[in-house]
Amino acid sequence: MPKSQPVRPLSQSPARRRLTPIAGAQRTDEQRELLSGVLGEDAPNVFSTLVRHPALYRKWLPFCLHLLTDSAFPARERELVIIRTASLCECAYELHHHVGLGSEVGLTDHELAALTGETTVDWSTRDRLLLAAIDQLHASHTIRETTWHALSALLNTEQLIELPVLVGHYVLLAGTLNSLGVPLDSARAEPHTVQYPDAVK
Repeated sequence: MPKSQPVRPLSQSPARRRLTPIAGAQRTDEQRELLSGVLGEDAPNVFSTLVRHPALYRKWLPFCLHLLTDSAFPARERELVIIRTASLCECAYELHHHVGLGSEVGLTDHELAALTGETTVDWSTRDRLLLAAIDQLHASHTIRETTWHALSALLNTEQLIELPVLVGHYVLLAGTLNSLGVPLDSARAEPHTVQYPDAVK
């Protein structure tokens, strides 16, 4: 049975800001419209930064929200995949969002610590295979044959397709957030406690 590898803990140094979130007073009417479904004036920094490219944002957001709201995976497994990927990519912003969400959907504090390399957990067979697949995708951009064969006995077709897509999306997003230096959201609206509209949560 493949075993997941420990994840190197994140550096505590914040990313240098290269593109700042666009403030409410500076937003165009189009940008305000695009942010209206993600808390508008209080939109988290990921949205209020990426909306600087309205055409790309308009295409990206439905895909992003589909993975969050209509995933083929149960919420706990979805967050397990995202958090492990975020930790491998050393993306503090994604972890800031998703560790809290993971706790809300059933990941224990011990499991969350294991996902970010702070401890180890005796994972279930299914969890261990998911983590092995994530680690393999991160290391070599493919799921090894033995892992795929074992996952095929546990996942349905939609989940087998979505797993590398979900990992890939959060690798893409991590690279974008890290490269742009998107700052963490303020304490007034911690991402995991924000009550998003139904279309977003």
